[in-house]
Amino acid sequence: MSNPEDPKVTTTPHIIKEEVLAEGKWVKLEQTTYLDPAGNTRTWETAKRTTRRSNTEADGVGIIALLKRTLHKDCVVMVKQFRPPMGGSTLEFPAGLIDEGETAAVAALRELKEETGYKGEVVGVTPVTCLDPGLSNCTTQIALVNINGDDVENIHPTQQLGDGGEFHLVFSSQMHFSLWTQIITPTSIVFSRVCRSYPFTTR
Repeated sequence: MSNPEDPKVTTTPHIIKEEVLAEGKWVKLEQTTYLDPAGNTRTWETAKRTTRRSNTEADGVGIIALLKRTLHKDCVVMVKQFRPPMGGSTLEFPAGLIDEGETAAVAALRELKEETGYKGEVVGVTPVTCLDPGLSNCTTQIALVNINGDDVENIHPTQQLGDGGEFHLVFSSQMHFSLWTQIITPTSIVFSRVCRSYPFTTR
């Protein structure tokens, strides 16, 4: 008979095997068999991107872009687009997948130009973080970007959209609320004020 005071035996959780259940063009569903801390074999349904690159740190990058113009309040540039999984439109930071060989910073400037038409300058990039670890292994990085609204290229920005659908630019029109986020980079600590305010104006 075991002593209730005996220490519990634990093991290091790890993946035993992964089996593809279904696969589409962009996403696949796998059954993940793993060992839990108690030593029990369990299974999990995991969604994965089929586009994951071998030489990029993360799947994608999100962009917190701050538009700065003379005699105007700073505002955050966001995009509104229809998302089929949600069955409606969502308000988001510009974002996209990192292409083969790109850094998160390079991808951020490319995606910002494509989705908003703005040219920016990256001032900080976060470490890699997971998006929804209970469902998927998808990862992302967040890039902080300053946009010089007085630059001639940014006065009348033109989106460079491909087949990805329609994006509506959204700007925070007032700065009633602010959230200070501390972004740790390998060389320094960057403090950025992220504006969240209502009402929004749509371009």
